[in-house]
Amino acid sequence: MSLKADIDNLIAQSSERIPPEVRGLMAADTERLKQSGIEDNSLKAGDKAPSFKLPSAKSEQISLGDLLAKGPLVLSFYRGGW
Repeated sequence: MSLKADIDNLIAQSSERIPPEVRGLMAADTERLKQSGIEDNSLKAGDKAPSFKLPSAKSEQISLGDLLAKGPLVLSFYRGGW
């Protein structure tokens, strides 16, 4: 199975567990963000991220450059309500 097929399958399974009213809210918020033009100012696949430092879970400052020196890197951002 390809990565795309795995992701599509995961999305379908996740969607089944989310109540329809919540899916509706998520879809409406996604559309609102698209209408705001946020995509026009966002990094795209293949773009280089600007250099940055962020605190780790242990409150240590971690820089993008330090992580890239160790090898390839995937950045993942989560929107959380915490």
